Amino acid sequence: MKIEETNKIQKLAPILVEHFMDWEVAKSEWDLYREKIEKYKQYIGLAQKYFFYNSHDSDILSLKKINKNDLQFILNDISTLEFAYALINKKGLDIGECKLEFPIEITSKGTKHLSLNTVDENSGDIHPCKLRKLNEYLYEEIITREENKIEIAFDLWSNKKNPANRYLLLLSCMQLHIEEKQSVAWQKYFGDVYDDYYKYFTMKRDQGVFLSDYSLCEKLIDEYETLKPSVYFKS
Repeated sequence: MKIEETNKIQKLAPILVEHFMDWEVAKSEWDLYREKIEKYKQYIGLAQKYFFYNSHDSDILSLKKINKNDLQFILNDISTLEFAYALINKKGLDIGECKLEFPIEITSKGTKHLSLNTVDENSGDIHPCKLRKLNEYLYEEIITREENKIEIAFDLWSNKKNPANRYLLLLSCMQLHIEEKQSVAWQKYFGDVYDDYYKYFTMKRDQGVFLSDYSLCEKLIDEYETLKPSVYFKS
């Protein structure tokens, strides 16, 4: 288990180092990681839809241990949230003052290692701490993916300084199970009126189009209204 072989972030998660230390990630490290990602994508299922910057800035609705060992994240999916806000503003919709939530549940199965940590900004030493309430999902780095094992480092943000607001969550498990609950929430907020808009959004997202940005979601709505591709969605 690589997570237990070192307590240095530079060795364990070199792509995340620059977020915890005054450190610039070398181009060679990025090139190696991109190659690694391409090999891993076919083995991580739905995770490829939400990893690799697609969940950056998603609020953490819940973070807790379940079954004593496993971990469950519930994130407020940033892409669906930005698309919803873009549609509300473009159409002048009165959705109310409630905070919109489009949950994704990410649950580890067969967890072998789970720790929340701080990182010394000078040495890069990783120091375990108690699991606590965290506010925002920032980045992740897949450390390794082998048969029946995935190891991941998560960069998470807290409203309370530690002193640098950032925490490193390390996870080793047999698999990640992801449950998408955004469509149920969409129906709750929008009913059936904007189903085709939502289907067009999910179609593009499933094709790998990056949509975790408000302006990109505005352009997607304009694109949909120009093309009017409702024929795609007829049963």
